[in-house]
Amino acid sequence: MSDTESEVGSIVEDASDAEELDLTCLFCPKQLQSVPSLFKHGIEEHGFDLETKLKELASQGLAYSLLPESIGIKLVNYLRQQTSNGAPVPTAITLDTLDDDKLMMPVMEDDALLFSLGDFIPEDPKEKAVNYQDLENLRLDLDGVDLNVQAKEGDKRYFDSYKAAGIHREMIEDRVRTQSYRKFIESFPHFFKDATILDVGCGTGILSLFCARVGAKKVYAVDASPIAATASKIVALNGYSNVVQVIQGRVEDDSVRKLIQKASVDVIISEWMGYGLLFEGMLDSVLKARDLYLKPDGHVFPNYCTLCVAPAADKAWSTEQRGEKFWKEVEGFNFAPMVKLASGAWENEIAVLDVPDKVLAGQPVVFKTLDIKNLKVPDLNFVGNFEIKLANRDLGPIDAFIIYFDTFFLSSEQLSDLDTFDSNKCVDMEPPEGIAFSTSPASTLTHWQQAVLFVDPAQTIGLEKGDILKGSVRYSKIGDSNRGIQVQVNWDSLGGGSSRGTVTREMDN
Repeated sequence: MSDTESEVGSIVEDASDAEELDLTCLFCPKQLQSVPSLFKHGIEEHGFDLETKLKELASQGLAYSLLPESIGIKLVNYLRQQTSNGAPVPTAITLDTLDDDKLMMPVMEDDALLFSLGDFIPEDPKEKAVNYQDLENLRLDLDGVDLNVQAKEGDKRYFDSYKAAGIHREMIEDRVRTQSYRKFIESFPHFFKDATILDVGCGTGILSLFCARVGAKKVYAVDASPIAATASKIVALNGYSNVVQVIQGRVEDDSVRKLIQKASVDVIISEWMGYGLLFEGMLDSVLKARDLYLKPDGHVFPNYCTLCVAPAADKAWSTEQRGEKFWKEVEGFNFAPMVKLASGAWENEIAVLDVPDKVLAGQPVVFKTLDIKNLKVPDLNFVGNFEIKLANRDLGPIDAFIIYFDTFFLSSEQLSDLDTFDSNKCVDMEPPEGIAFSTSPASTLTHWQQAVLFVDPAQTIGLEKGDILKGSVRYSKIGDSNRGIQVQVNWDSLGGGSSRGTVTREMDN
């Protein structure tokens, strides 16, 4: 054993190695000389059965590929943290309670209890003992990746929103989405056969199962939502437990990094796209997973996305969206004040709507191309420019700017000319070039629909058909939020008309 190992010690240590210990009770200053005596004291004096709770949580954690030793460490540190100021002994402790990597750091200096629980934790035959030096090495071996691993309250709400069946049915029933992934995996099996795959945000595990079915050697299916428990059952029911390992946690977490070796994955696949492409901030996790786990010659799919913008000008459509006609007459009464209430949110927020292609006042253009293999997290705050020729028809004021995205699974890492790619031809892209799908108003409707920024019509008075609209679109994260986005469109018209303006809208949890 090295000097370092001797200093740090293994979490899983045989009790016989130390006949008499110096253990401090979790709830009072009393010193105990053995783990069993500490367990007994906890029950008799404080009404807390540490041994039973430890075994209960550790056994549950095995179902999600969580290290039992890590659960033991977190439980001890959590209890010391909660009762250090004389607070009552916590009773309702679950795996969610311990879902904070800061709990891996000792609350009490030289806490002997952390090194003495090995004989009382259910063993995971697939994993060896972990020690503090291993954990420190994991933190140091990140090559400057900003992981920001502290779970925020907003994260918990976000992940909990994916535990119900309805949202997963909506996504799977989106045939454009699901069939695009399936078609790419089955049309390009050489990327997946005998390969190690990481599915980031696996949900019910549908993408992992596609990969397993074409011959993947190993699939890590990672999801921080409680849906991971159900995904594990789905994998087992379909006979792929020997290939697909479902892990509950964020790809950035220490517990996940212990299970997936650095630079060991051949392919990362993920359905990370949100409304307006970047709402929910899941791409951040995909990029962190890429930097942690992907081999230098590995692949990330989808590998490209483009963001497109177009103006919309159609008074009847915008009036309908605002509910003006509906609220004007309700059972013989005028409910006009409801119009402001119904559409007032759109003065600040990004709307998500199914926009008819006919309301567009100009041909959509690409304002940003995202190269997922080379993109960095700070690059997700950006400005993209556009120039649009307005439609050759009579135009009223522009009512809104419409934003949508196209997604590409290209078989070659060489970038195609995506800036001029016709979204309407996405469905025609076939192997060997790749697979693509669009969320444009002209394409088959998806659950993403389109992001809509309604504008003050007074800002666009004077536009004429055929005018050139030049401008920019700025995407920014909202404050410290990883999930919310702020989008700002600036424009100026060139031609017979005259218009200049700015619209800023947000989308947050």
